[in-house]
Amino acid sequence: MRRMPQQYPNPYVTRGRDPRAARRQAILLASCLVLAAGFVSAVRQQIVAVEYGYKTEELRRERERLLDEQQRLRLALEETTSPAHLGAAARARGMQLPRAGQLGAPARIEGGEHARPGALVGTAAAAAVAAR
Repeated sequence: MRRMPQQYPNPYVTRGRDPRAARRQAILLASCLVLAAGFVSAVRQQIVAVEYGYKTEELRRERERLLDEQQRLRLALEETTSPAHLGAAARARGMQLPRAGQLGAPARIEGGEHARPGALVGTAAAAAVAAR
């Protein structure tokens, strides 16, 4: 047996505001915002760390490529400046080895305006011209 009806009409009853509930909701909202900001900053830092990792790996690959190219260029320089290669290139251009008469010993010129004592200047032929 029920003493009260299931739906009781109360249109004139109003509920008052609870200041503690509003304070709790404000604190809960602020806490959630701080927590969400922390998650966003942690995700951002993780993304930045991954990007730095990719950049570092790209720079490491570029460094290896440049070191390989430097080694290849040094080897090419050594090959092109070797005496055997220079001799072959000179013969291909029509050059010949100098004959014994074409080579002269450097001469010492003593005296003169700009010459230091014992300085080597030119060849023996140049010394003969300077002595005249």
